Amino acid sequence: MLVDVEKIKVENRIRKKFGDIDELARSIDTIGLLHKIIVTPEMKLLAGERRLKACKKLGWKQVPVHVVTVENYENELRIEIDENENRKDFTFSERMEWARRLERVERLKAEERRNANLKQGDEIPDTQSFAERGETRGIVADKVGFGSGEQYRKAKFIDDN
Repeated sequence: MLVDVEKIKVENRIRKKFGDIDELARSIDTIGLLHKIIVTPEMKLLAGERRLKACKKLGWKQVPVHVVTVENYENELRIEIDENENRKDFTFSERMEWARRLERVERLKAEERRNANLKQGDEIPDTQSFAERGETRGIVADKVGFGSGEQYRKAKFIDDN
């Protein structure tokens, strides 16, 4: 069900720090809203305040919601807490798998950019590939959260050995 964003009541929430809403908005803009915002039948927000803020930042007038009837205040509180606490971050090996898969994608994209430049007749003075110069590694490191291409290179060494 779609609901006008202005009809959703945000009251007395536990979370006060929302992190990078711009990054979440970019993600939603690129791949869509993966998880609906959770509200009561009275349109009181139960879960998804960051998603709601990101959608508003994108200028959305309506958002998809999942309506949940809560039994009591304790149940309402449990929903908000569980939505934010019962998550599991990637392990190091899972993050490395993500990075390696993304690196393959980024290498292909770099090669496509290089080939497009060659087809246009542009000279590429440096014969090294983007990946060899570390540009792909830096892109992957940024997207996966390793901080820098050098940190990602070190993480790969650790993972390999």
